[in-house]
Amino acid sequence: MAETRTREDIARDYRAARAGGDYPATARLQNEEACHVLLALMERLAADDGSFIREVAVKGGILMAGELRSPRTSADIDLTSGHLRRIDPARVVRDVRAAGRSLNVRSDGEPERTPGGEVIRLRFDSLTDGGTAKIEISIRENLVFAVRDAVFDVSDLGLEPFTVPALAEVELVAEKLRTLVQRAQPRDLFDLRLYLVESGWHLEPRDLATAVDAKLAVTRHRRWRPGLWRQHLPEIEALWRPTLEAWIEPDRIPGFRETVDVVERRLRELRLG
Repeated sequence: MAETRTREDIARDYRAARAGGDYPATARLQNEEACHVLLALMERLAADDGSFIREVAVKGGILMAGELRSPRTSADIDLTSGHLRRIDPARVVRDVRAAGRSLNVRSDGEPERTPGGEVIRLRFDSLTDGGTAKIEISIRENLVFAVRDAVFDVSDLGLEPFTVPALAEVELVAEKLRTLVQRAQPRDLFDLRLYLVESGWHLEPRDLATAVDAKLAVTRHRRWRPGLWRQHLPEIEALWRPTLEAWIEPDRIPGFRETVDVVERRLRELRLG
């Protein structure tokens, strides 16, 4: 059994990093604390059958941290409620306040309504001079496949395993390919490697192609073509390590070229090369 890592452990490491002037480490540990708090919040939300969390699908970094135990932490809970279907943000705030009472998680200002959904900014009592996080609920996605149950086994954080609704595996991969095509963010390539290589997911090529084309249909690219995912790689390479060190321990960041090679090989296997 893995040794439990507590917020006090994170705070101890943060103080040492701050004293040593290791600023990437201080940012990383603040993000780790936020991720720890958000997973604890989700554990409590998942225990309430009437919670808003039962009416959305989880995606993004928090899903990877909880379900796949990704080394990349997340300070956001990313959700989708389905195409143009909004969740009452006041209800979200009420549920968060009730579930996060022991952690003093509360809303930070009024929820923000955007064309793409809702943004609820959060604060909590921090041990690392941090204490901020957010929930984003997207209404942009037109889901191609059914929502599934994802098991978060985060017992190494002192939490009980819990289950939340989540995007289908192929839909998550397709979403990540879309974001990789549209922007130069190192975390997208890192996450894609985790999905394709380390997750253990069985991905059906035909289903994946359907999902990818559906995601790209609303972009200027319209549909997938081989090599499309490579267009931002030069910018990503320049940002690779400096950006990821704020989220991942340096010795757990794979080499950029190695990452590109394994992603390319796996995409060829999935007939998306």
